[in-house]
Amino acid sequence: MMLMHVREHLADPNLQVGELARRHHVSVSHVYTLFEPIGITPGAYLREQRLLAAQAMLSDPRYAWLATPDIAAAVGFLERRTFDRAFRRQYGMTPNSWRRQHCPTGSAPGTLDQECRRRSPGRMREAAHEAGSGGTASGRRIVTRP
Repeated sequence: MMLMHVREHLADPNLQVGELARRHHVSVSHVYTLFEPIGITPGAYLREQRLLAAQAMLSDPRYAWLATPDIAAAVGFLERRTFDRAFRRQYGMTPNSWRRQHCPTGSAPGTLDQECRRRSPGRMREAAHEAGSGGTASGRRIVTRP
């Protein structure tokens, strides 16, 4: 349940371990205990899910109209620099480099047709949720219990 909550609320920049505990009416230490069986801390899981959602959006031509800072914000990173550092540490390259190598339509927003340019930035939160709903962490399938 808690893992699903993280994936569904990636775009919320206030979603951190303490907030996760408060939303589920448990202590912070209990949140850490619940994450022990999957071998990752709650903060690392949250960061990993945000990065996976950003990676998916950067690779998907449907989101080529979004600039990198918009994607960072859409997955809950308040600071572009923090996002860039975390992405580089996780994937060994900058988000823009990733996009150039993995997005078939190119890296520059505005290079797509008129339909892409007409899309509303309000769709970013929905896009982050869509991109982050894969349910994996470091290639491990995570099964949540009801």
